[in-house]
Amino acid sequence: MERPLAWEFWVSGSSGAAPTDGNPDFVLEFERRPRAVLAADVVGYTRLMEAAELDTHRRFRLLRVGVIDPAIIAHRGEIVKNTGDGYVAVFETPSDAVRCALELQQEVRDQEAGTPPEQRIQFRMGVHWDPVIFDLDDVYGHGVNTAVRLQQVAPAGGVVISSALRDALGDTPNIDIRDLGELRLKNLSRPVRAFFLLTSGVNGSATLNMVGRSSGRARLPSVALLPFSSLTADSDDSYFAEGFIEDIITSLSNLQDLLVVSRGSTMAFRRRAIDPIEIGEKLGVQYLVSGRVSRSDQQIRLWVEFVDVATASVLWAEKYVLGLNELFQLQDEIAIKIVGKIAAHVRRTEMKRALRKPPQNMNAYDYLLRALDLLYSFDFADFSRARTLLEKAREEDPAYAAPFAFSAHWHIFNIAEGWSSNVDDDIQEVIRLSNCAIERDPSNGLALATHGHGRAMFFRDYDVAIDCVDRATTISPGNSWAWTFSSGPYGFVGRTKQAIEQAERAIRLSPIDSYAFFKLMFLGQNHYLNGTFEDAIRWSRRSLNLNPRFGNVARVLAASLVAVGRVEEARRVAAHHSQILPGFRVSDYARRCPFKEPAASVYVERLREAGIRP
Repeated sequence: MERPLAWEFWVSGSSGAAPTDGNPDFVLEFERRPRAVLAADVVGYTRLMEAAELDTHRRFRLLRVGVIDPAIIAHRGEIVKNTGDGYVAVFETPSDAVRCALELQQEVRDQEAGTPPEQRIQFRMGVHWDPVIFDLDDVYGHGVNTAVRLQQVAPAGGVVISSALRDALGDTPNIDIRDLGELRLKNLSRPVRAFFLLTSGVNGSATLNMVGRSSGRARLPSVALLPFSSLTADSDDSYFAEGFIEDIITSLSNLQDLLVVSRGSTMAFRRRAIDPIEIGEKLGVQYLVSGRVSRSDQQIRLWVEFVDVATASVLWAEKYVLGLNELFQLQDEIAIKIVGKIAAHVRRTEMKRALRKPPQNMNAYDYLLRALDLLYSFDFADFSRARTLLEKAREEDPAYAAPFAFSAHWHIFNIAEGWSSNVDDDIQEVIRLSNCAIERDPSNGLALATHGHGRAMFFRDYDVAIDCVDRATTISPGNSWAWTFSSGPYGFVGRTKQAIEQAERAIRLSPIDSYAFFKLMFLGQNHYLNGTFEDAIRWSRRSLNLNPRFGNVARVLAASLVAVGRVEEARRVAAHHSQILPGFRVSDYARRCPFKEPAASVYVERLREAGIRP
């Protein structure tokens, strides 16, 4: 969970036991923040297990891997507690929780439709909105207890919500809700007013048309390629093993019929023992690829495993011994085998198109892998070294597109982080280097998306920008960065609904990325431009918690707070903005704000009202 900034509210708690550090003033601090809590439980789980233990468990795992985990991540939620026959998840917003609950009930009904009625798995669900206590990787408090009690009174396949969540949800014209009145719930001293969400197939209720299903996203075959471990004695060689998967991910991301989690999210599991169930829950995927690498001067030894998360079974394993000059053919072979296992209908011509263009020089490839290892760490010193390594890669192989694309990417973040000593020069490098990458490989999705973002952000050249980002998402539909950068130009020109959807898709493709702050900023910014200011505040605050140095999102947060009349809060954000960007002036920014009018003028005026330096 992200941690709040110094100017956010914290509460203290105590375990009730004597302090463990010998300090009589010692107090444990816990994060306590409003969340939508969804509690779900399988109806008649004991009976189902007694009747057909192995079959019930198998179908339950398939539901978790194929439906539940992906849907929760797609709605920006997180499972925080597994109960054996159910789970507890938390969501940033009431609408995310309700959408997810309704979608899940429908998806589970669809999945279990072919099973005899007496054997079907069905869930009861309860959803409540309340502050909850975050302690390590779990949640506690009245909010959790209330959600669990609401779940217990829900009908099979149904969803019951509290009045607190109903009020926080706001207007719900597309949801059919029945007032259940005040319920006396077990172990709660006060009654809770509750509402039943009417859904198809539950007690003969009317069909519910909740604001959009997930467009089938949860049903796409999904895979995560974990960073390979190095078996070479030299520990500094880990960058090679971990970077080996980058080109495979790039190739798979170019396929329409596959959801591939970005490397940024899988890096959280590097150099760890692999638990397929844990990783599947965190990333919302059905399959995992892992491996080990050992290399010498002229030879590589590689062990690869392909695992079905639902059963934790190895579907395919292979050992390879090859020369360094065969490395890129091997990456292509692994990509093809993965597709053959989980998306066999992908045509050969589409697979051939998806395979990336390899370098002609191994030194260039080695420099690129070293640079990417440093980019993902996102430390200023490492970040600076990454630029030098990318330059060396370009020098070693001037025809290799990838180092040019990542160099343009580097300059984008040098500006975004406030590290640039000459913003104008960095802007020119973004355009130049992305152009160079596109010239060398017109199908490089990262280069196209970065170029489009730069054209819109720095030059307001919206038509060219949208053309570039559309090409990027068409060519590379599984590339998280393509969707991130594509959401910007659409938001700038006022096509905000589409911009929000594209930012959400980027987050689904990379749910725990180290660059999540940047993607959440776009989601918050697009909600601001859409006029959904409370959502803008929520996502912008989360982004700023992840990266307190990020001035762009501080401005979005300040303007959003002004828009809803919370000017004092906006001024506290503005004070923080002045600390991280002391040279920033609204008058200078007004000349380069990327939004189309009149949104740009309104935004600038709100920044002034917040108190950001004029």
